[in-house]
Amino acid sequence: MNGILVANNYAELSLSDKDQVLNLLQENGRALEFANQQLRADKELVLCAVRQKGRALKFASPELKNDFECVLAAVTQNGKALEYVSDKLKSNVDIVIAAVSNNGSALIFAADELQSNSSVVLAAVAQNGGALKFAAENLRGDYALVLAAVKLKGRALEFSSNELRAEKEIVLAAVKENDWAFAHACDELRADKDFVLQVVRLKGRALEFASDELKADPEVVLAAAMEYEWAFDHAAVELISNRDFILAAVKLHGLALEYASEDLRSDREIVLAAVKQNAEALVYASSDLRADRELRLNAKLGN
Repeated sequence: MNGILVANNYAELSLSDKDQVLNLLQENGRALEFANQQLRADKELVLCAVRQKGRALKFASPELKNDFECVLAAVTQNGKALEYVSDKLKSNVDIVIAAVSNNGSALIFAADELQSNSSVVLAAVAQNGGALKFAAENLRGDYALVLAAVKLKGRALEFSSNELRAEKEIVLAAVKENDWAFAHACDELRADKDFVLQVVRLKGRALEFASDELKADPEVVLAAAMEYEWAFDHAAVELISNRDFILAAVKLHGLALEYASEDLRSDREIVLAAVKQNAEALVYASSDLRADRELRLNAKLGN
Protein backbone atom coordinates (compact mmCIF):
# COMPACT_ATOMS: atom_id res chain seq x y z
CA MET A 1 0.00 0.00 0.00
CA ASN A 2 1.60 3.30 -1.02
CA GLY A 3 1.63 6.54 0.95
CA ILE A 4 -1.25 8.10 -1.03
CA LEU A 5 -3.51 5.14 -0.32
CA VAL A 6 -2.54 5.21 3.33
CA ALA A 7 -3.42 8.90 3.47
CA ASN A 8 -6.73 8.33 1.78
CA ASN A 9 -7.60 5.49 4.10
CA TYR A 10 -6.51 7.02 7.38
CA ALA A 11 -6.31 10.80 7.09
CA GLU A 12 -9.89 11.39 8.16
CA LEU A 13 -9.71 8.99 11.08
CA SER A 14 -9.08 10.17 14.61
CA LEU A 15 -6.12 7.95 15.41
CA SER A 16 -5.98 8.42 19.14
CA ASP A 17 -7.11 4.95 20.21
CA LYS A 18 -4.11 2.70 20.81
CA ASP A 19 -5.84 -0.57 19.89
CA GLN A 20 -7.16 0.95 16.68
CA VAL A 21 -3.72 2.27 15.74
CA LEU A 22 -2.08 -1.04 16.59
CA ASN A 23 -4.43 -2.86 14.22
CA LEU A 24 -3.68 -0.37 11.45
CA LEU A 25 0.07 -0.59 11.99
CA GLN A 26 -0.02 -4.34 11.62
CA GLU A 27 -1.47 -3.71 8.17
CA ASN A 28 0.89 -0.88 7.23
CA GLY A 29 3.54 0.67 9.44
CA ARG A 30 3.23 3.97 7.59
CA ALA A 31 -0.10 4.54 9.34
CA LEU A 32 1.98 5.84 12.25
CA GLU A 33 1.99 9.15 10.37
CA PHE A 34 -1.67 9.62 11.28
CA ALA A 35 -1.44 8.73 14.96
CA ASN A 36 -1.52 11.57 17.46
CA GLN A 37 1.65 12.81 19.15
CA GLN A 38 1.08 10.78 22.30
CA LEU A 39 0.86 7.50 20.36
CA ARG A 40 3.91 8.36 18.25
CA ALA A 41 5.79 8.32 21.53
CA ASP A 42 4.43 4.88 22.47
CA LYS A 43 7.31 2.42 22.13
CA GLU A 44 5.09 -0.62 21.57
CA LEU A 45 3.34 1.09 18.65
CA VAL A 46 6.52 2.45 17.13
CA LEU A 47 8.18 -0.95 17.31
CA CYS A 48 5.17 -2.46 15.56
CA ALA A 49 5.34 0.22 12.87
CA VAL A 50 9.05 0.04 12.12
CA ARG A 51 9.18 -3.74 12.11
CA GLN A 52 6.58 -3.61 9.36
CA LYS A 53 8.01 -0.56 7.56
CA GLY A 54 11.37 0.70 8.76
CA ARG A 55 11.06 4.21 7.35
CA ALA A 56 7.97 4.77 9.52
CA LEU A 57 10.57 5.82 12.09
CA LYS A 58 10.22 9.24 10.44
CA PHE A 59 6.94 9.70 12.34
CA ALA A 60 8.13 8.51 15.74
CA SER A 61 8.77 10.95 18.57
CA PRO A 62 12.31 12.37 18.95
CA GLU A 63 12.78 10.24 22.07
CA LEU A 64 12.10 7.01 20.16
CA LYS A 65 14.34 8.08 17.27
CA ASN A 66 17.02 7.94 19.94
CA ASP A 67 15.89 4.59 21.35
CA PHE A 68 18.35 1.82 20.48
CA GLU A 69 15.75 -0.95 20.23
CA CYS A 70 13.35 1.03 18.03
CA VAL A 71 16.11 2.29 15.79
CA LEU A 72 17.74 -1.11 15.41
CA ALA A 73 14.40 -2.63 14.40
CA ALA A 74 13.84 0.15 11.88
CA VAL A 75 17.22 0.01 10.15
CA THR A 76 17.19 -3.77 10.11
CA GLN A 77 13.90 -3.66 8.17
CA ASN A 78 15.05 -0.80 5.91
CA GLY A 79 18.57 0.53 6.11
CA LYS A 80 17.55 3.91 4.78
CA ALA A 81 15.56 4.50 7.97
CA LEU A 82 18.95 5.67 9.26
CA GLU A 83 18.02 9.03 7.74
CA TYR A 84 15.55 9.61 10.61
CA VAL A 85 17.74 8.40 13.47
CA SER A 86 19.05 10.75 16.14
CA ASP A 87 22.54 12.15 15.63
CA LYS A 88 23.71 10.18 18.65
CA LEU A 89 22.69 6.82 17.14
CA LYS A 90 24.00 7.76 13.69
CA SER A 91 27.35 7.55 15.45
CA ASN A 92 26.63 4.09 16.88
CA VAL A 93 28.63 1.40 15.07
CA ASP A 94 26.12 -1.40 15.70
CA ILE A 95 23.21 0.69 14.39
CA VAL A 96 25.05 1.87 11.30
CA ILE A 97 26.41 -1.57 10.41
CA ALA A 98 22.87 -2.98 10.70
CA ALA A 99 21.63 -0.22 8.40
CA VAL A 100 24.30 -0.55 5.72
CA SER A 101 24.07 -4.34 5.80
CA ASN A 102 20.45 -3.95 4.74
CA ASN A 103 21.10 -1.13 2.27
CA GLY A 104 24.67 -0.07 1.56
CA SER A 105 23.55 3.35 0.35
CA ALA A 106 22.43 4.15 3.91
CA LEU A 107 26.09 4.99 4.53
CA ILE A 108 25.23 8.49 3.29
CA PHE A 109 23.26 9.05 6.53
CA ALA A 110 25.97 7.81 8.91
CA ALA A 111 27.98 10.20 11.05
CA ASP A 112 31.15 11.49 9.43
CA GLU A 113 33.38 9.47 11.72
CA LEU A 114 31.67 6.23 10.66
CA GLN A 115 32.03 7.10 6.99
CA SER A 116 35.74 6.92 7.85
CA ASN A 117 35.39 3.56 9.61
CA SER A 118 36.75 0.73 7.46
CA SER A 119 34.52 -1.96 9.03
CA VAL A 120 31.40 0.11 8.38
CA VAL A 121 32.41 0.95 4.81
CA LEU A 122 33.21 -2.68 3.97
CA ALA A 123 29.82 -3.77 5.31
CA ALA A 124 28.17 -1.15 3.10
CA VAL A 125 30.16 -2.09 0.01
CA ALA A 126 29.41 -5.79 0.53
CA GLN A 127 25.71 -4.95 0.19
CA ASN A 128 26.10 -2.34 -2.55
CA GLY A 129 29.37 -1.68 -4.34
CA GLY A 130 28.26 1.86 -5.12
CA ALA A 131 28.25 2.67 -1.41
CA LEU A 132 31.97 3.36 -1.63
CA LYS A 133 31.07 6.78 -3.03
CA PHE A 134 29.68 7.72 0.41
CA ALA A 135 32.88 6.75 2.21
CA ALA A 136 35.27 9.40 3.41
CA GLU A 137 37.78 10.52 0.79
CA ASN A 138 40.71 9.03 2.68
CA LEU A 139 39.14 5.56 2.52
CA ARG A 140 38.43 5.83 -1.19
CA GLY A 141 42.18 6.20 -1.59
CA ASP A 142 43.12 3.49 0.90
CA TYR A 143 44.80 0.64 -1.02
CA ALA A 144 43.93 -2.19 1.37
CA LEU A 145 40.34 -1.11 1.86
CA VAL A 146 39.63 -0.56 -1.84
CA LEU A 147 41.22 -3.90 -2.70
CA ALA A 148 38.96 -5.59 -0.15
CA ALA A 149 35.98 -3.62 -1.46
CA VAL A 150 36.44 -4.54 -5.14
CA LYS A 151 36.87 -8.19 -4.21
CA LEU A 152 33.37 -7.96 -2.71
CA LYS A 153 31.85 -5.76 -5.42
CA GLY A 154 33.98 -5.14 -8.47
CA ARG A 155 32.13 -2.05 -9.60
CA ALA A 156 33.14 -0.27 -6.40
CA LEU A 157 36.24 0.58 -8.44
CA GLU A 158 34.24 3.43 -9.95
CA PHE A 159 34.32 5.32 -6.64
CA SER A 160 37.95 4.74 -5.72
CA SER A 161 40.61 7.40 -6.14
CA ASN A 162 42.17 8.05 -9.55
CA GLU A 163 45.46 6.67 -8.27
CA LEU A 164 43.93 3.33 -7.32
CA ARG A 165 42.20 2.96 -10.69
CA ALA A 166 45.71 2.79 -12.11
CA GLU A 167 46.76 -0.07 -9.79
CA LYS A 168 46.89 -3.36 -11.70
CA GLU A 169 46.24 -5.58 -8.69
CA ILE A 170 43.13 -3.62 -7.74
CA VAL A 171 41.78 -3.48 -11.29
CA LEU A 172 42.33 -7.22 -11.84
CA ALA A 173 40.59 -8.02 -8.57
CA ALA A 174 37.67 -5.82 -9.57
CA VAL A 175 37.38 -7.40 -13.03
CA LYS A 176 37.55 -10.89 -11.55
CA GLU A 177 34.45 -10.08 -9.51
CA ASN A 178 32.67 -8.10 -12.27
CA ASP A 179 33.86 -7.59 -15.85
CA TRP A 180 32.06 -4.23 -16.04
CA ALA A 181 34.55 -2.87 -13.51
CA PHE A 182 37.13 -2.53 -16.29
CA ALA A 183 35.18 0.48 -17.55
CA HIS A 184 36.49 2.38 -14.52
CA ALA A 185 40.17 1.52 -14.89
CA CYS A 186 42.41 4.40 -15.94
CA ASP A 187 42.86 5.05 -19.67
CA GLU A 188 46.49 3.94 -19.54
CA LEU A 189 45.61 0.45 -18.30
CA ARG A 190 42.83 0.06 -20.84
CA ALA A 191 45.40 0.81 -23.56
CA ASP A 192 48.16 -1.42 -22.13
CA LYS A 193 48.20 -4.52 -24.36
CA ASP A 194 49.93 -6.84 -21.90
CA PHE A 195 47.55 -5.85 -19.14
CA VAL A 196 44.45 -6.01 -21.35
CA LEU A 197 45.45 -9.53 -22.39
CA GLN A 198 45.49 -10.49 -18.70
CA VAL A 199 42.07 -8.92 -18.24
CA VAL A 200 40.32 -10.50 -21.25
CA ARG A 201 41.77 -13.92 -20.51
CA LEU A 202 40.14 -13.54 -17.13
CA LYS A 203 36.88 -12.01 -18.38
CA GLY A 204 36.48 -11.80 -22.16
CA ARG A 205 33.44 -9.57 -21.83
CA ALA A 206 35.75 -6.82 -20.56
CA LEU A 207 37.02 -6.31 -24.13
CA GLU A 208 34.21 -3.78 -24.49
CA PHE A 209 36.16 -1.38 -22.27
CA ALA A 210 39.59 -1.76 -23.84
CA SER A 211 41.01 1.07 -25.95
CA ASP A 212 39.85 1.31 -29.57
CA GLU A 213 43.34 0.37 -30.73
CA LEU A 214 43.25 -2.89 -28.78
CA LYS A 215 39.75 -3.74 -29.99
CA ALA A 216 41.36 -3.79 -33.44
CA ASP A 217 44.19 -6.07 -32.31
CA PRO A 218 43.51 -9.66 -33.50
CA GLU A 219 45.52 -11.20 -30.66
CA VAL A 220 43.56 -9.34 -28.00
CA VAL A 221 40.16 -10.04 -29.56
CA LEU A 222 40.87 -13.74 -30.06
CA ALA A 223 42.12 -14.01 -26.47
CA ALA A 224 38.86 -12.46 -25.29
CA ALA A 225 36.81 -14.77 -27.52
CA MET A 226 38.47 -17.84 -26.03
CA GLU A 227 36.94 -16.87 -22.68
CA TYR A 228 33.73 -15.25 -23.93
CA GLU A 229 32.18 -16.31 -27.24
CA TRP A 230 30.40 -13.03 -27.83
CA ALA A 231 33.54 -10.93 -27.46
CA PHE A 232 33.41 -10.44 -31.24
CA ASP A 233 30.55 -8.01 -30.59
CA HIS A 234 33.17 -5.57 -29.30
CA ALA A 235 35.82 -6.05 -31.97
CA ALA A 236 36.74 -3.16 -34.27
CA VAL A 237 34.85 -3.01 -37.57
CA GLU A 238 38.05 -3.31 -39.62
CA LEU A 239 38.60 -6.86 -38.36
CA ILE A 240 35.58 -8.22 -40.24
CA SER A 241 37.52 -7.99 -43.49
CA ASN A 242 40.79 -9.35 -42.08
CA ARG A 243 41.00 -12.85 -43.56
CA ASP A 244 43.55 -14.27 -41.13
CA PHE A 245 41.55 -12.98 -38.19
CA ILE A 246 38.21 -14.32 -39.42
CA LEU A 247 39.72 -17.72 -40.23
CA ALA A 248 41.15 -17.95 -36.72
CA ALA A 249 37.86 -16.73 -35.27
CA VAL A 250 35.67 -19.33 -37.00
CA LYS A 251 38.06 -22.11 -36.01
CA LEU A 252 37.49 -20.98 -32.44
CA HIS A 253 33.74 -20.34 -32.71
CA GLY A 254 32.08 -21.32 -35.97
CA LEU A 255 29.26 -18.87 -35.49
CA ALA A 256 31.79 -16.03 -35.64
CA LEU A 257 31.19 -16.26 -39.40
CA GLU A 258 28.28 -13.93 -38.67
CA TYR A 259 30.80 -11.12 -38.13
CA ALA A 260 32.72 -11.67 -41.38
CA SER A 261 32.50 -9.30 -44.33
CA GLU A 262 30.39 -10.29 -47.31
CA ASP A 263 33.49 -11.28 -49.29
CA LEU A 264 34.75 -13.56 -46.55
CA ARG A 265 31.39 -15.26 -46.21
CA SER A 266 32.00 -16.34 -49.80
CA ASP A 267 35.44 -17.72 -48.96
CA ARG A 268 35.15 -21.50 -49.12
CA GLU A 269 38.05 -22.23 -46.78
CA ILE A 270 36.64 -19.94 -44.11
CA VAL A 271 33.11 -21.28 -44.41
CA LEU A 272 34.33 -24.89 -44.32
CA ALA A 273 36.34 -24.17 -41.16
CA ALA A 274 33.30 -22.53 -39.58
CA VAL A 275 30.96 -25.39 -40.47
CA LYS A 276 33.40 -27.97 -39.14
CA GLN A 277 33.45 -26.13 -35.83
CA ASN A 278 29.69 -25.54 -35.74
CA ALA A 279 27.32 -26.85 -38.39
CA GLU A 280 24.88 -24.04 -37.74
CA ALA A 281 27.41 -21.55 -39.10
CA LEU A 282 26.35 -22.47 -42.65
CA VAL A 283 23.41 -20.10 -42.31
CA TYR A 284 25.88 -17.17 -42.42
CA ALA A 285 27.64 -18.30 -45.61
CA SER A 286 26.93 -16.72 -48.99
CA SER A 287 23.95 -18.12 -50.89
CA ASP A 288 26.26 -19.97 -53.32
CA LEU A 289 28.13 -21.71 -50.53
CA ARG A 290 24.96 -22.57 -48.64
CA ALA A 291 24.07 -24.68 -51.68
CA ASP A 292 27.52 -26.30 -51.85
CA ARG A 293 27.17 -30.09 -51.57
CA GLU A 294 30.36 -30.68 -49.59
CA LEU A 295 29.61 -27.90 -47.17
CA ARG A 296 26.07 -29.11 -46.64
CA LEU A 297 27.43 -32.62 -46.02
CA ASN A 298 29.88 -31.28 -43.43
CA ALA A 299 27.05 -29.39 -41.77
CA LYS A 300 24.92 -32.54 -41.74
CA LEU A 301 27.78 -34.59 -40.28
CA GLY A 302 28.31 -31.88 -37.69
CA ASN A 303 24.75 -32.30 -36.53
